[in-house]
Parts: sequence; structure tokens; C-alpha cells
Amino acid sequence: MVSPIDAKRLLRAEMRALRRALDDREQRSERIWRSVQALPAVIDASQIMVFDSVPGEPITPPFVDWCRTKGKRVVFPEDDPAPDPTTLDVVIVPGTAFTAGGDRLGQGGGWYDRFLPRTGHACVTIGVGFAPQLVDDLPNEPHDVPLDIVVTDQRVYFAAD
Repeated sequence: MVSPIDAKRLLRAEMRALRRALDDREQRSERIWRSVQALPAVIDASQIMVFDSVPGEPITPPFVDWCRTKGKRVVFPEDDPAPDPTTLDVVIVPGTAFTAGGDRLGQGGGWYDRFLPRTGHACVTIGVGFAPQLVDDLPNEPHDVPLDIVVTDQRVYFAAD
């Protein structure tokens, strides 16, 4: 039997290769951000945390620009000093894989799993990824934090559904 840690490691490698193979990430990213921008939580948000995309992830600068033109304060996990999690309305979360129910497989460092439980109760967490990153099931451990919403270039999934 494969341990959850080994299963996660194998799935991460598979999903990273899958993301690198996508030749239409820019178009897929545009579709993701259009869906995110239409979400009521994002429309109503004053302060949004979004990641600074790395190759293979949804391209974030157009979304960041949109947020700023709408008067939203944008913060990044990499900011110095780190943003106060209790002041955030929305946190946009990257991942290597997601489920429709809000489970997420991250990069393996655990940063979001430590950060997200410290956000306010009203904060909405939104995972963003490409449709091929959506899987039926993920190996979960007790420290893994589910998301409220998962957005791909094909569909929006609400964890409560």
C-alpha cells in the first residue's frame, strides 16, 4: 500500500508534467480569471490575496491588474511583511491538483495549509487550476485544508455542492 506522502509525491510529479505540456495556458488562464471575476465573493472583496504565478500555473498578472482597476487591495504570500490573514476577504490558491469538492494538492511545503486556518470565517478560499488538474480523489492528511471554491478553465465547483 502506498502511503499518502508517497501518493502525493507521485501525483505532484504527474501534474507538474501535465501543466508543462499545456500549450494554451494563456487562453486557459483568461477563462479561469473571467470565472473568478464573476464570483460574488470576488466582486464584493476589498482585499484579495493572490499568488505570483510560476511557470505552469494560471497566469496571474491580468487578474491582479483587474483587481487594482476595481480598487481592490492585492497582497501576495511573498509580501514582506506577511499580510494579516484575518483582514482578507478572498484568498486565491494555486495547486498541482484539485477535486470538485475543494480538496487541494499543493507544492508540498504546507504554506497554505498553515495559513488558511488563520483567515477570518468570512474569507472565501478559491483554488485555481487547469481542467486537467481536476481529479476524482486526492490522498488527504489531517492537516490538509479544503477550499470553498475550485475554478478551472472549464467550470466553477462549489465545495458545498
